[in-house]
Amino acid sequence: MALELYDGSLRGISGKFNEDEVFKIENEELEDFEKQFPYKKKHVTDTQLKL
Repeated sequence: MALELYDGSLRGISGKFNEDEVFKIENEELEDFEKQFPYKKKHVTDTQLKL
């Protein structure tokens, strides 16, 4: 998935993206990490839902 910066900017471009294992994290690991910081209410914005 890619987001064009302007119409047609990816025309003729092809390829494959493989996400590295380093970017995959288990929910439990994330929760343990977040416990190190003060509580902050989580929310999702409309722009996050577009992707």
